[in-house]
Amino acid sequence: MIGKTLGHYQIIEKLGEGGMGVVYKARDTHLDRFVALKILPPEKVADPERKQRFSQEAKSASALNHPGIITIHDIASDGGMDFIAMEYVEGKTLDRLIPRKGMPVKDTLKIGAEIADALAAAHSIGIIHRDIKPSNIMVSDQGRVKVLDFGLVKLKEAAQAAESQTTETAPVLTDEGRILGTVYYMSPEQAEGKKVDARSDIFSFGSVLYEMVTGRRAFEGPSVISTLSAILHRDPKPVAETVLDAPPELQRIVARCLRKAPERRFQSIADVSLVLRELGEDLQSGTPAIGGVPPKGVSSPRAGIGKRGLLAAALVMAAVAGGYWMTRRRPPLAAPALTRLTFDSGLTFEPALSPDGKLVAYASDRSGDGNLDIWVQQVAGGEAVRLTRHAADDREPAFSPDGDKIAFRSEREGGGIYVVPAIGGNERLIARHGRTPRFSPDGQWIAYWVGSAASIDNSGPTWAGQIFVVPSAGATPMSAMPSTLASVGR
Repeated sequence: MIGKTLGHYQIIEKLGEGGMGVVYKARDTHLDRFVALKILPPEKVADPERKQRFSQEAKSASALNHPGIITIHDIASDGGMDFIAMEYVEGKTLDRLIPRKGMPVKDTLKIGAEIADALAAAHSIGIIHRDIKPSNIMVSDQGRVKVLDFGLVKLKEAAQAAESQTTETAPVLTDEGRILGTVYYMSPEQAEGKKVDARSDIFSFGSVLYEMVTGRRAFEGPSVISTLSAILHRDPKPVAETVLDAPPELQRIVARCLRKAPERRFQSIADVSLVLRELGEDLQSGTPAIGGVPPKGVSSPRAGIGKRGLLAAALVMAAVAGGYWMTRRRPPLAAPALTRLTFDSGLTFEPALSPDGKLVAYASDRSGDGNLDIWVQQVAGGEAVRLTRHAADDREPAFSPDGDKIAFRSEREGGGIYVVPAIGGNERLIARHGRTPRFSPDGQWIAYWVGSAASIDNSGPTWAGQIFVVPSAGATPMSAMPSTLASVGR
């Protein structure tokens, strides 16, 4: 093919080859620019399904307009050869960039966030990639990410996509029971031949993220069957066991992406991008990992300073600070700056601040459905996210110490304490009839109150009740105070 011309594209050199075709570098003789030509080999043209998938790749990807997704210029046929003309990117695929021991954490977070941004753009218009893997991700010489190969996509049902990002996909090209994708990176639902949705891409993305930071595949066996079995039944080795200085936050992100049940993963790839960027910003500011060990790729601000130097510096600083404290004139205290976070009509109350101070959860009837739901939003600004959607009132939110979960009181099914992931997901019943939940400092227990108004007189209600605690993972509650508590007022 080198030197030949297809349409108005002159082929220069071969770039790569995959299951859906061979890719060449070519020159567009009309516009005098380089392009990448993806050609379906002639011997595979007779396969109608493969040709249809090849055509679908171009049509789906051409609907996307995002800097992180390869641009499709043209789809054509010449001399019995079908081909796609795509944007040509100088760079390397991600599988050629991942070192044997993994990438630095800061690089993993940057590239990972850009991949997630690109997938979020595709998911927003109903396109699911279904074959996310390192060889389908290009990193340009300038460090920009480009996601390739939408040849295995499925389109989500448009009517359901507006309602939820977790709708099933419409079987446009393949029926349930067929397995498509690359074995090492496919989701459990793909491995079982089930219908998939956007959360399948999140699982595959988690496998890529795991490989980026550890240098190893999350799931790999000596055969296809053993690899599929690992995907369905086993969890990969924790990131921290391979990368000792990896931030615990990164390990939690990867683990959540790789949960077997789709409802237990992140529910939106846009949320994954957000948490990766926030973690990257924290590391960029020099914040060390928990335990004082800086993450891989982030230099410690104390590197190279001996213990004696640190002690001497500390003594000098203490002396200077002490002298300044004794002699300075204290300025008057400034009035605190108040920032309004909500602007809704109706009732918005019972705020709870996350331990890191970045999120606030609250109860509100802002949805207009006539009931209270739990909402969460960033203190720095941005749109609020609705966590609960039940017709009954949900209120009294409380963050877990790690900020990953929110406990709340719900009036559904007679009332009780529920827990929901802080960035969205399925609510889980923890205890019946409880109110005002509070996490223990280690996050292992939730304390709550059960009671009611024992009597009402001119001075107001007299409340009677008991305090209980229950494991935050859910178990039979036990009374923390067996005696009845009574007080006037609430």
